[in-house]
Amino acid sequence: MNPADLLNNPQLKNISPEKLALLMELAQNNASTGSPQEMAASLKNASETAQKEGVNFSSGERDMIIEVLKQSMPPQEQKKVDLLMQMMKNMKR
Repeated sequence: MNPADLLNNPQLKNISPEKLALLMELAQNNASTGSPQEMAASLKNASETAQKEGVNFSSGERDMIIEVLKQSMPPQEQKKVDLLMQMMKNMKR
């Protein structure tokens, strides 16, 4: 995903500047990759970094972020992300 796309995405207009900065960094790190596995690892690392900095994302914000990141993926990769996210949600139960 092009990090500049995040700045113009209406879904992210109400997100705090701190959270947006973390998302920009995540998007830059994933610009050349994009596989669901790499995206999941990047999200995990970003989440850990955010927690260390005292920034917490709600479950709704996390879902929204994933949807925004998926927009630049081909449909087949989007399905893989959906499956991976469903598996992660099931593991939390």
